[in-house]
Amino acid sequence: MKKIYTSYYANQKRLEPDMIPVSISVGVPRFFKGMHRKELAPTWAMMKMSRQDYDNAFQKKLEKLEAKAIYEQLPDNAVLLCYEKPNDWCHRRMVAEWFENELGIVVEEVGLKREESFPYAECTKENAGKKRIVEEETGEYMPESVKKRLASYQEEKEPTLFDFM
Repeated sequence: MKKIYTSYYANQKRLEPDMIPVSISVGVPRFFKGMHRKELAPTWAMMKMSRQDYDNAFQKKLEKLEAKAIYEQLPDNAVLLCYEKPNDWCHRRMVAEWFENELGIVVEEVGLKREESFPYAECTKENAGKKRIVEEETGEYMPESVKKRLASYQEEKEPTLFDFM
């Protein structure tokens, strides 16, 4: 089974030699010379919509497409590219989740483990460039504040009277 990844144009130079960049953005940078899959890109009109309207419109666009047919047309190790940093609001995460749901495959962001990518609904400007923190034993998402608190419990400290009560 072939692999598909996601990433962003600024990360293109860091791709492995066997990875094949594929543009899925509405506009394509001048320097990009690879394959462009326009059917996986939003429209210019969508770019002017509110997030809720955009999400609904793009979801309807994906529902009209045949995931298996598009998957079969993509090269092995295709990297679906757009502009935004990982975990920023970007349709490429929605496309990745669409492939995952329709085909039962895993689509990772280059440089991240799959669980470090936020679900599309949680991809926001505030999460741009961040990794989703996952509890190692259960694989469940863990907010940063909880992760820091748990780490503080594991730090060595001098015993106090309260440790013996």
